[in-house]
Order: sequence, then C-alpha cells, then structure tokens
Amino acid sequence: MKIKAGLIGAGWSAQAQGWTLSSLNRIVKKKDFPEIELEIVLSRTATHAEETARQFGFKRWTTSEDEFFNVDLDLVAIATPNNTHYPYALKALERGFNVVLEKPVALSLQEAGEIERYAVKAGRNVTVCLVSRFTPGIQYLRGLLRSGELGDFLEFRGVIAHAKHAYRDTPFEWRMSKAIAGGGVFADIGVHVLDLAEYVTGRRIKRLFGKAYTLIGERIDPATGTRRKVDTEDVGFALLEYDEGQVGSIEASKVSPGFEEQMRIEIYGSEGGARFLLNEPHNLYVFKRKSKSIEKIVKGYEEIYPDLVWPISKSLEGWVYSYVILYKQFIEYLAGLREDYQPTLKEGLRNQQLLDSFYLSSSQGTWIDV
Repeated sequence: MKIKAGLIGAGWSAQAQGWTLSSLNRIVKKKDFPEIELEIVLSRTATHAEETARQFGFKRWTTSEDEFFNVDLDLVAIATPNNTHYPYALKALERGFNVVLEKPVALSLQEAGEIERYAVKAGRNVTVCLVSRFTPGIQYLRGLLRSGELGDFLEFRGVIAHAKHAYRDTPFEWRMSKAIAGGGVFADIGVHVLDLAEYVTGRRIKRLFGKAYTLIGERIDPATGTRRKVDTEDVGFALLEYDEGQVGSIEASKVSPGFEEQMRIEIYGSEGGARFLLNEPHNLYVFKRKSKSIEKIVKGYEEIYPDLVWPISKSLEGWVYSYVILYKQFIEYLAGLREDYQPTLKEGLRNQQLLDSFYLSSSQGTWIDV
C-alpha cells in the first residue's frame, strides 16, 4: 500500500512534519507499513516551497492552491498560520484527503465544528498535532496516575514558556495578530498544556477562569517599518476545576528569557507527586509517601515506542520526535493496521472548546463552564 502525501506550509511546523514524512519509510519496523510517497509542497513564497520540497524529497512544489488541490493525494499536512486551517481543511476534505492539522484546530469552536461536519460527510479522518502527549515522560506519568501509585488525583499544575516575544525590539509577526492567530501564547503553546490537563489526568475540566495579558503592546512591522498594535496576549493564566472536585492551574508565557522551550507538568495525589520537564523528555521525577524520597525514572523513546528505529538515546530531545508517533499511528489507522489513533478531531474540538473558554473568561472576568 502507498500513501501519497502533500504538505502545506514552510515554517517550523512544516519542517517538523516534512522531516517526519521523509523519515517514516526508513524507521518504521513493520513490514506492512505503507510506503509514503512525498508528492507536493504548497507555500505562498516560491523560494520557501522549493527549499522545503528539495530538503525533504517531495517530487514538486507550487504556490498555486488550485494546482496543489488537483493532485491525487491520500493525506495532507496543514502546517500554516491558524486562520488558514479552516479553509485548507475544508478544501482537503472536499477533495477526499485525510488531514493532519496543526493546532489549534481553527480560530473558533464554530470553525472547528464545521471541519468536523465536513470530515463526517467526506468519510475522512483528521488528526490534530497535540504532540506533547507522546513524550516518553508524559506517557509514563499518565500510566502512573492511572495505576493508583500516586493515590487519588488532587491537583494538576502546568507551565509552558519561552522567550520568543520577550524583547521589545522583536519585530511584529502573524502570531501577534488576533485576526490571523485567534489568540496569543495560549493559542500557540498553551493548548498543549490544556490538552495534557485532561489527557494525563483522565478527568474532564468542569469550569475554568482565565486571564490574558499583553505586556508589550506595540511592535515594529518589518514590512512597513512602522509601529503596529499587538492584540494577542504574551502571558496568560488559567485556573481549572475538574468534574470530581480536583483543581489545576496553567501558566503560559512568551516573555521568559533564559528558559527556552520550558514546559513543566506536575501531578499531585493523595500518596505522592510527579514532575515532568520538557528539556528532559526521557525523565520523570516521582515522589511517593511510602518511600519519602524522589525517584528519577528514565524512559526513552526507544523503550516506549520499540517498533521504530531511533537514533541513540542521547540525541533525542524536543518536540519533533513526537510528530513521528502521531504520523505513524495515523497512517497505520488509514492502512487498517490499528483500530484507533490519537489525537482525534473530537479531542481537537475539546481542546478548542477549552481555548475558547479561556479567552471568553478573560474578556468577561468570570468563570466559564466547559
């Protein structure tokens, strides 16, 4: 079986997904895993499209949407600014393509719901790139909580931060425009922690209170050289209440110099606690009341996902390897080699609902039932 793949975009996410698609034929151990044929790249900038296609081995590239969507494809990866997710997804589903959609699903829950309706009508599948759930430490943490080793779940705590917008001379970019991005740091990276708040704990959030702050309100637009208003947040906080009385908190920031790609997830239960750090993706720090000590548990990608050929363990860190797991599961599902995949579009819609509720709460200053 062959899977013909197309890629829309040429930024960081497109690079991660292009690398993943180009790697699968070499690293999946299953003999019956489909052969991935890299067909075409679409980007609005010709030089970017050409470079991405050349770098990852796609047969051709284009700047024409009509040309791209007239190619016979089985799968389309949409790795573009948030305001394009909705129209590109609808076009792909209308053409009968399955879709890998970068997070968040869309600019609003209404748009996300329309994508779901198109997917059902077309009989096609969509997965959403909430890839932080595939990190080895997160997988182990999820199992640890479900096994009862930490006792009854009481509190979730999550922090995600980097320094991309920390400095006042950082130029204006599309993520600083609400019309294009839909939101700021929570729409960009906070969605990962919103996802983990339910994925890791296995509990649904009942209501939340959010607060968004724009600390640097103007930036220089490199296209015009003039100052431009920033209308998305660079810092946000959320308080969570779960359906069984547990609580949680999330902090997201793009103004954290010195702490690049920081993500910290903590779970506390009646018999202990655990901490995960993204810069140590193989590790989980666990405290148990019985032992009264902190244990460092090491689980590599190669241990959690043994049916893939990985580089030596010390070379593994960051987000990109989790895209491999997402794509492998999704393609296996499309090929009839597994019964399910994650994250599903339904999970992506739930994430969108939490995100929309965060912004509604921040604007109204009230708790929002979700």
